[in-house]
Amino acid sequence: MITPMKKVTIICLDSERKASLETLRSMGIMHVTPLKNPTGNALNSARNDMNRVQKVLETLPDVKKKAEGSSLNGEAVVEEVQKLLQVRKRAEDDISEANNGLMRYEVFGNLDPDSVRALESRGVFVRLYASEAKKAFEVEDKEALVIPFGESGEGLCRAVINRGESPAKLSTPATVLPLPAHSISHYRTLKENAEKKLALVENRLSELAADKKKVQDCLKEASDAYTFEETSAGMLSSNLLAAIQGFCPALRVKELETTAKASGWALRVEDPTDEDNVPTLLTYSKVSRPMQMLYDIIGIAPGYHEVDVSSVFLVFFSIFFAMIVGDVAYGLLFLAITLYVRKKNPNSKSSGFSFMYLMCGATIVWGIFNGSFLGLKPEWAGWSYYLDFTNYAWLPEPVRHAMQWIRTSAPTDPQVFESYKAWVQDFKIFPESFVPGEAGASQMTHVQFFCFCLAVVHLTIAHAWNIIIRFKRKDSTFMAQVGWLLCCWFMFMLANNMVLGFALPGFAIPLFVVAAVLLVLFSVPPSRLKQDWISIPMLALNIVNSFTDVISYIRLFAVGMSGAAIAEAFNGMLSPLFGSFVGVFGAAVILLFVHGLNIALALMGVAVHAVRLNTLEFSNGLDLQWSGYAFSPFSKNKN
Repeated sequence: MITPMKKVTIICLDSERKASLETLRSMGIMHVTPLKNPTGNALNSARNDMNRVQKVLETLPDVKKKAEGSSLNGEAVVEEVQKLLQVRKRAEDDISEANNGLMRYEVFGNLDPDSVRALESRGVFVRLYASEAKKAFEVEDKEALVIPFGESGEGLCRAVINRGESPAKLSTPATVLPLPAHSISHYRTLKENAEKKLALVENRLSELAADKKKVQDCLKEASDAYTFEETSAGMLSSNLLAAIQGFCPALRVKELETTAKASGWALRVEDPTDEDNVPTLLTYSKVSRPMQMLYDIIGIAPGYHEVDVSSVFLVFFSIFFAMIVGDVAYGLLFLAITLYVRKKNPNSKSSGFSFMYLMCGATIVWGIFNGSFLGLKPEWAGWSYYLDFTNYAWLPEPVRHAMQWIRTSAPTDPQVFESYKAWVQDFKIFPESFVPGEAGASQMTHVQFFCFCLAVVHLTIAHAWNIIIRFKRKDSTFMAQVGWLLCCWFMFMLANNMVLGFALPGFAIPLFVVAAVLLVLFSVPPSRLKQDWISIPMLALNIVNSFTDVISYIRLFAVGMSGAAIAEAFNGMLSPLFGSFVGVFGAAVILLFVHGLNIALALMGVAVHAVRLNTLEFSNGLDLQWSGYAFSPFSKNKN
């Protein structure tokens, strides 16, 4: 649930500001909101120090194996890495300078500008030129010596040497190359020495990587110092008093009152208003705690004045995850990886592992119901017959038929099929097309109908929840939500009619008429009719969107079916190889790649479709904007 908050304001003596902030920080229960824009030299200095340590941490490579750290403390490591970075920067600059010089002048061999200037003092002029290779290069002084040196990025390079009182002039256009600042040998030596320095720096950084944990601790301290200065700079102050404001969980206000009395603070506690930007602190139950991981990954949180849908989100997300991944073997693989990671990280938070256990369990159960194990069939791999629970006599017949009904094809065994067909025919609500005509017949419409049922249940929960919320607020628009609920059920019946061939019930059209009337009459409160009248004409578009919301759940069938189809297609193509050891080995290599690709596509489908159906379709029905931001108390070591 969303933890109730209180808006608190604390006034203390300005001379005791630092001590008061230390006390508040040690409590770790107040989310501070600045009363003015935080600025100042102390804040800038703390920010620079934090950025300095952050840069050092990013520079140090990860330790690939356990290594003993040095005797240096964290600050000493930071200072040494900074010096190494300065050496590396100078070395990189030297290499850049050397490469630029060599790229332009190395074609001239061992060119030395000092030697060229010495010759010029004796009346011998040397000039360097570059021109297009196919164009003529002519010198006015016929006694001048033209020496070609080869091509560079600027063209064909030549040197023109002549005696006299001035350099020889050209009869054709060419680019004059100025003498380099240093000799070619200088550039080569410069580059060689810089590369040696770089190698030494990288070796030392690799050694210091064992001390990365010390630098991380330094960053925590620097971050805490910056947060402290930022909080202090955001306080209102005068010559005598200082004030700080923020939000505190209602259940912990008593702690704040006790501390305020002991510290001599003035404390004001009030309820947040609708205008206050209150942070959201979610309190998870044992059931909904796994959602904490998903919220952290997606980076979303409901607003303080919105509702916590963690439990509903988790239930339907696990169903969507299972339908998209949809294979027992994939679920078992994910479970094995999760158990291995848990064993390696016994002290990690349990919420993420609980989330994965639930996703793996749901996938395995759906895979068992759907009879999906790496897309194998008994005709390709006989042992896969024993993986299908519907082949066991101990399974109750209604459960067996229900499992067979949810699959994309009817049973292939003629005797089993007849029993199953008779069971399906007993359900008169389904059209004739839902009754398979022969053993092994396609029945994809069954899964599509299941998707539409998920849609109407999911969206009904959203609209019903919205009705209750608005009714409690005594908001007349709750009747419009009743209209949206009725509209949702009409769209469910319409989708079944248009896509699956269901007959439209006689009450469907009157139901839609009632829904439309409720939407027109109650969507906009009378007090806001002048401002929001445009919402009424827009209802037509929103009603169409209601239909697409229901239809969009069929993506669960499409994405899940695509993965199963890929696996079955490759199994069918490679089945002739299953008869020999070499063939099985070759097929296994190919199938390993195929199933790896399938898993990657399934996880992408989960990230896109399972998340979307909860955060868009369901949230729209509930008017949930996910506008919140996380409660972050003023405390130490937050990062």
